[in-house]
Amino acid sequence: FVREVISMGHAARNRSGIKTRQPLSELTIGGLSEAQQATVTRLAELVHAELNVKSVTFTEDMNAFAQVTLKPNFKVLGPKYGKDVQAIAKALAAADAASLRAELEATGNLQVGAFTLTREEIDVQSQNRAGFFVEADAQKFVALATELTHELTLEGLARELVNKIQNLRKAADFNVADRIQLSLAATPLVQAAFEAHRDYVLSETLTTKVVASPGENAFTRVENLNGEKTTLSVLRV
Repeated sequence: FVREVISMGHAARNRSGIKTRQPLSELTIGGLSEAQQATVTRLAELVHAELNVKSVTFTEDMNAFAQVTLKPNFKVLGPKYGKDVQAIAKALAAADAASLRAELEATGNLQVGAFTLTREEIDVQSQNRAGFFVEADAQKFVALATELTHELTLEGLARELVNKIQNLRKAADFNVADRIQLSLAATPLVQAAFEAHRDYVLSETLTTKVVASPGENAFTRVENLNGEKTTLSVLRV
């Protein structure tokens, strides 16, 4: 089930449009037993690495992350129940929608007053609350916090910078173990990201020297780092 949780986290990230290289602050998981929570906690490093999140927390309250609404599928229920459809609609509106959704996904049907409704007879809608993307499956759900602080933005740009430099090394046909000299002409935001994570960038790219201007025969390319124009030059040393 941990892999299932990770898969749901990836799905939430894909729908959010945020790249995996961009660190996020938190993943909240709902619908797990205490034993399952303990397993996730034990494998927290794996979850952090796979989803690039800083922390993992647990909850039972989906309402904090998404607004769930359940309505009758009038096209299906109208001919079946006639005027009773309005009573079903009122009962659904008055109930805890998130709990009903979990029950519906787990069992395939829902008891609403005197009526037993199937999955096809109920219209389930979910709207992410601001700052979150939610992925739900049966009784489990994950909520990915998508708000980016300045620090998270800088870390994301540093990871993008490493990726671009690595690709530049390959394009220049450098060997895996080759040390390089690096030059970058970047926007203030990218420059700030580089300075904040300088040791990480240099270590990951085997950069031994950073210079203001490209050396002779340097391999140069203009890159786009999350909308930030950056000119990178690498030279084997």
